[in-house]
Amino acid sequence: MKHQRELGIGLATFGSLLWGVSGPASEHIFGYGVSVSWLISSKMLMAGVVTMILALLIDKRHVLDPWRTKKDAIQMIIFIIFGMVTMQYIYFKAVEVANAATATILQYLAPVLIMVIMAIRSRSLPRRIDVVVIAMALFGTALVVTKGHFTQLAISPRAFFWGIMAAWAAVAYNMLPEGLLARHSPLTVTAWAQLLGGIGMTIYHPFWVGIPHMPADGWWSYAFIVVFGTIVAYLVYLASLQYISAEAASLLDAFEPLGATVVAVTLLHLHMGPAELAGGAIIIATVALMVITTPKAPQLKEN
Repeated sequence: MKHQRELGIGLATFGSLLWGVSGPASEHIFGYGVSVSWLISSKMLMAGVVTMILALLIDKRHVLDPWRTKKDAIQMIIFIIFGMVTMQYIYFKAVEVANAATATILQYLAPVLIMVIMAIRSRSLPRRIDVVVIAMALFGTALVVTKGHFTQLAISPRAFFWGIMAAWAAVAYNMLPEGLLARHSPLTVTAWAQLLGGIGMTIYHPFWVGIPHMPADGWWSYAFIVVFGTIVAYLVYLASLQYISAEAASLLDAFEPLGATVVAVTLLHLHMGPAELAGGAIIIATVALMVITTPKAPQLKEN
């Protein structure tokens, strides 16, 4: 039992790190003029095909289940458009206009936003610990976007906008499939969302149009995003849920902004001052505190 838990922790950590590293990898290829829409259409379509093949092999009898009732079909379509596609597009847009570390740290505010929404939905007053969590999240965000100089933004208003939008997009991604994932296999739901989302994005921006001209290192970064940052990351994260709870897995998502920051600083030579690093650490600690003190914490699954 202990070994199974350790395996689950390892898988969830590995998946989060892969998601995190895909941020700096995308920042690298954006430097070669790759458009966000081309990246999303190509990577989602390829990931969708691979994931659907796995779903057919593993869960063949239930692959069509999400489409058998009108309620589930409508929820699937809403999730694909406003959850899967929107979340990925906005996140990578935030990386493009800001940087991978800042975008990933700001996106990590999503569980705090979900907590606020759930409190409003249940019409219940926040607990003292919830107030502390919200205050910590706001303070951490302020440090990241001002570098400790609270009278002015240290990043462009456009970068701040897309970073905050990335957090709201992650909220939609987590809340829209509510109930759907309980009734159907997460692998099947993810496969349909990736595949149909990829087809939709390909109609919007065919991946064979405007193929970027990149040197070998750019294509290696792109391959990492598709294979490891998308396909492998989703599969190992889903596999981790067989051994640990969703709450424990969501706590390990802290490795995503950590991975993005470490790679951005070491390989892309991004400079982050003490205030930014402290702000990122506070946001990560905030979500950890929320997971520990909340019976059912939001399950945050990225890119």
